[in-house]
Amino acid sequence: MGSIIDSHSHLFGNEADIPEFERAADTLGIVKICFMGLEFPGSPMSKNTSIREAMRRRPDLAVGFGGIDLWEDVDASRVDRLCDEGFTGLKFILPPLPYHDPRYYPYYRRASELGMPVCFHTGVIARIEGLPCRVDSDLMRPVHLDTIAREFPDLVIWGAHLGNPWYEEAAMCCRWNPNLFFDLSGSMLSCKRPSFIGDLLWWTDSTSYTSPDGKPAWRKILFGSDVPAGRVAGTVEEYTRLIGELSLEPFADFIFYETAAATLRKAGVEC
Repeated sequence: MGSIIDSHSHLFGNEADIPEFERAADTLGIVKICFMGLEFPGSPMSKNTSIREAMRRRPDLAVGFGGIDLWEDVDASRVDRLCDEGFTGLKFILPPLPYHDPRYYPYYRRASELGMPVCFHTGVIARIEGLPCRVDSDLMRPVHLDTIAREFPDLVIWGAHLGNPWYEEAAMCCRWNPNLFFDLSGSMLSCKRPSFIGDLLWWTDSTSYTSPDGKPAWRKILFGSDVPAGRVAGTVEEYTRLIGELSLEPFADFIFYETAAATLRKAGVEC
């Protein structure tokens, strides 16, 4: 296997996790880890401050996606501040309004202007007890990214978890929008048959129904772990098993590395 970019990771124990992720990267051939900031009321982990420390300590490895707290008044200057602090992209999660609400457009517009990719949590969110804000997973459905991708065609959008459990919705949004990509992190690789996933991501460059840019489905899928460092090897094995069972070897380098690398290069990251 060649180099790997982990497009979706968190510092679950904040700064204390950094050395363990470094060791996992060295063992598995991971050359970049995209650490996603989780900034929402009561968030217990993966804070922007911790990610800045990872970026400071390992600028060759850590790629920061700064979290935007969507419960605060919209202020596009936050995007500029995160960019000035060295963050490559933005992370959105747990909104009080649907992601495609026009009130959030200043964030997306500014990210597009600055060439910063954005990552959205999609689907049902993990349960965190005691949050001081309302949790409504319906506000994070993947279909909302379809609207954003059409409104901001120059904005590169990564969606997490293929919209679990709204997989078909996510797949069709991915197919129709050249600037929208998804990872398969979370429970789906453990709980869904490879044939189920293959049926979702069915189009190629030669099917009668294809994508607007003619790009096959598996050129739109990213490797993402979204697990503590000690479990990343297991996620690599799950992706590898999926690739083998669906005979996706021609797309393996795109899934593990090249598709994410192309986005990060456009954002100024050396890959």
